[in-house]
Amino acid sequence: MKTHFDITYEVIDPVTSERFITEDRYIAEHHYNEKHCTVLERHRAITWHSPFNQTATYSTLHWHDNPELEEAHNENDTDE
Repeated sequence: MKTHFDITYEVIDPVTSERFITEDRYIAEHHYNEKHCTVLERHRAITWHSPFNQTATYSTLHWHDNPELEEAHNENDTDE
C-alpha cells in the first residue's frame, strides 16, 4: 500500500472575509497570532490499496486556542 499525506491551511480574515490557502504552517501561525485571522488546518490522506482501489480521508481542524495543536506541532518540530 502506498499513502500520500498532505496538510494545507486556509487563512480567513474575519473583517474582510478574504481568504487564501498555504502549505506553510508558519505563515498560518503569523496570520493567526498577529492578525487574528481564522485558520482551518486541512489534512488529506490518500491510500492506494491496489491499482483499482483507493481510500481518501479528509479532516479539518479549526484553530481556536486548542492546546492539542501546540503539542502536536512541538512533537513534530525537529532540527534534523
